[in-house]
This record gives sequence, structure tokens and C-alpha cells, in this order.
Amino acid sequence: MDSYGKVRCAILGATGIVAQRFFQRLQLHPWLEPVAVVGSPETAGTSHDDCLWSLDEARPPLSGLTIGGLEELPLLIEDFRSLGVRIIFSALPDEPAERVERNLAAAGFLVVSHAQIHRLSPDIPLIVPEVNFRDLKLLEKQFDTADGRLISCSNCTVAPIAITLAPLMKISSISSVRISTEQALSGGGRKLLAKAHSGEVISSEIPGEAESVINELTKILSSDFHIDAKCKRVTRDHGHYARIEVEFEDSISAHQVIHSWQKSTARGQELNLPSAPSRPIVFVDGELHDDHRWIGVEVADHPGQDLKAAMSVAVGEVEVEGSSLRYSTMADNTIRGAAGYSVLLVEQLLADGLLHDNNTILAGDF
Repeated sequence: MDSYGKVRCAILGATGIVAQRFFQRLQLHPWLEPVAVVGSPETAGTSHDDCLWSLDEARPPLSGLTIGGLEELPLLIEDFRSLGVRIIFSALPDEPAERVERNLAAAGFLVVSHAQIHRLSPDIPLIVPEVNFRDLKLLEKQFDTADGRLISCSNCTVAPIAITLAPLMKISSISSVRISTEQALSGGGRKLLAKAHSGEVISSEIPGEAESVINELTKILSSDFHIDAKCKRVTRDHGHYARIEVEFEDSISAHQVIHSWQKSTARGQELNLPSAPSRPIVFVDGELHDDHRWIGVEVADHPGQDLKAAMSVAVGEVEVEGSSLRYSTMADNTIRGAAGYSVLLVEQLLADGLLHDNNTILAGDF
């Protein structure tokens, strides 16, 4: 990658938690360079270096960027082209995402989106790199006359669950999965986190979340087994916890389960990608807690410098009885469940030659 220089990127979002995770991870990235940040009408035209910093960690090196706006899309496209932007990482909510993301992809950019609206679209791949990278073949059906592409990323609680379920599907056929989640405040965004810190009582309900978990897991895993989910918000700042019950068609053992996780690797590990942890799944012998979102790294407060930080999923609290398995997961929702995994996805596209640095064409056999 160094021989080609860094690939230029844009970030849609300026002050939100996921948008700033993107900036944090891209500002010092060895392959990627953020050259444009686009925000809301309230922030457009202001200095990105002066905007509210929403993360616990120190602000990355100053960018010198001025926040752009979405209102004049043709001008934004022209600006992106003049800057040599190849990739757009989007943390937009549904309404603006629906308005601009397909148009940006049709204009020739690779758009990696976290908007819910695209996840179940039949022509848009919903990708978790460790699980279903092969589903990028759906890109062949997009934008017949343009070189851009639109890829969707999952709900922030879905990715860690999918990563731990995929190896289990190789042990024995699964009959059903029941999921109960306890999701951190940051999953609801910067404003919800601020409300909780101010003392406001936060509802435990997350409307539509259970349906999203079920539908997205079904698509990512290409599964036909029954999935049930219950989701609630808890007063933890970061880290999504899930308790999962799996019913297999045959009896299994705890050894089989843990071994399947421990030997689980993906293309990211083979290629030693910057954001790929040495092990996607790390078994914990004991109860899980919120610090386990940093599992696999010694220093937990530099996720911008150590791109592998918070990219593993912790599993533990394993119970096996006959054909029934119960276990728990803990993962960072804004990194492993959002910005970090999007960056990992793009790293793999680049390393495998599916995204070229000198243009926006996705090539090769998916």
C-alpha cells in the first residue's frame, strides 16, 4: 500500500460518536487518509478542529479541515472528486442517508454505510468481514453504468453476535437461537449519553431493535433457523452485552464450542490487516464485564493508535447441556460494532485488490 500512497476518504458525520470513531481510526491509519468531513447544517462551514469532541480518548492530531454540508450534493460530489476521494465512510442517520448515499455511490464512490435503511435491501450487501465477505457478489447488480458501490454495515449489536455464531454453525445444525441484549448508552448516540450523564432517566426500551437483530442476523448468516431476540438499554456508557441460547440438532460439548471459537480466523488474520486482531473471538473463563470490550490488547486507551484495540469479541459464561448451549458476548459497540469494522472491511477490499487506489472501480471475482 505504501508504494501507492494513502487512499483518500471522506466521513459523513462530524460530532457523532461513530463519525468521530471513524476520524480517530483514519487520522493515523497507515493506508487511509481522511481529507473531508461532512456534518449537519449547524456545523457546516466551521472548523473540524473546533467541533465538540465526543469520545473519552484525547482528540487525534488536528485535521485542518472545514466541515462541509450535504445540502448541495452536486457541489459536494465535485469537491470530493477534486480532493481525490475514493471511499466514503457514512455515519448518517436514515433520513439524510436515504437522500444522499445511493447518489454518492452512483457518482462513482465506494460508500460504506451504517444507516439501517439499506441493510435489508436485496441489491446491497450487508457485510461482516469475518462472516460473509462472499456476499459482496451482490455488488455486481448495483449501478450498471457507474463504478461506485454501496455496502451496508450491520446494527452494532449484530456484528459481534454473528462473529460468534458463524463458527458454531460448523459444529452441528442449529435449530434455534434466543438472544437477550443489554446495550450501552453510546449505542443510542452522543445525545442519549449526554442525557444520562445529566441525570435524566433513560428508558430501557429500544423500539424496533429486536426486529433488526433478527432480520440482519438471518441475512448475514443465510440462516433458516428460528431467531428470537429481546433488547434493552442499560446505563453503561460503552459495550454491548448479549446472552445467547443456541439449540442444536445434535448433542455438543463445551470443548467443541470453545475450540471452534479459539481456532476461528478470517481473511483479516491471514493478511495481517491493520485493524484485524490476532483472534476475532477471545474466550474468557469467568463472568464478562464492560472492560472486556478491550479484550486482546494491553493498553485500552489508544484505539486510534492501536487499530486492533476493541476489535475482538469476548465470549464467556458458557453452559452446555445436551444439545443446548448458553453463552455471553461483550464487545465495543462503536468500534467492533461500527467504525472499526467498517475500516477493517475496506482494508480487506484493498488488500484483496477488489478496490483499486487509482480509481473507484471494484474489480475481481467476488
